[in-house]
Amino acid sequence: MLRGTRSARLVPSCHKLDWRCHWALDRIQVEYRIRPGRRLIVAKRSVPVALLKTRKSTLRVRGIARRELLLSAARALLEEHELDEISLGDVAARAGVPKGSAYHFYDDIKDLYAALLAVTEEETLRNQGLPISEPVREWPDVIRILIRRGVALYNSDRPACQLQIGPKTPPELKLRDRRSDFALGGIYQQQLRACFELPDFPDAPQVFFRAVEIADLMFGLSVLETGKITGEMCAEAERAVIAYLGTYLPEKLPRRRRVGVAQRPR
Repeated sequence: MLRGTRSARLVPSCHKLDWRCHWALDRIQVEYRIRPGRRLIVAKRSVPVALLKTRKSTLRVRGIARRELLLSAARALLEEHELDEISLGDVAARAGVPKGSAYHFYDDIKDLYAALLAVTEEETLRNQGLPISEPVREWPDVIRILIRRGVALYNSDRPACQLQIGPKTPPELKLRDRRSDFALGGIYQQQLRACFELPDFPDAPQVFFRAVEIADLMFGLSVLETGKITGEMCAEAERAVIAYLGTYLPEKLPRRRRVGVAQRPR
């Protein structure tokens, strides 16, 4: 309801309404021009600019909070249900967010899954990028450690497992995850380089990307057959990736010397 003049409050909403804004240094003058028939009624309202900015900030914060609620609700539902059994309405109901607001933030459930996939991918990359503290004697040890990290993460995080390697993941999400796997291949390469003098060879980024894809293939087959990644399929992934990388890397790699560490005298 408009505020300003008494006549303005009595004008039906179907009449033509124009409004104009006049900016001052610290206030905005909003002018409503209402045309009920031949008469012209002007209603003015002065609103502090700072108040408008505060309202915009509040709406922005509220929007971010609702997105987080929807993502958390989707994650909780994926712990309990299959990926293709959930609708955006289900997520909104679990989050306590109006269904209309959910569709304001996401076009459909696949759009929300894409946002959640980005979160789980970031978590996977962060997990695989952690420094290796386990004993390492040969370069295959690094590969085994990274693969086992991935298995532990997927088996403990069903939403990440469903979105990244599950059999029901939509093709467009699988394509997006392939881009993340390219970054993951780079982490494999960095982890090897942190422990060993890694030789340069053509198409190294593509080689490590394919190594990650080989591991994902074994993971996905295990999830399809048993609903989780078994120890047997984890070992199969290790053998397959090490064998593939072994066609590019020598059996023995020199250890990388730690910078700044004094060598023990002989």
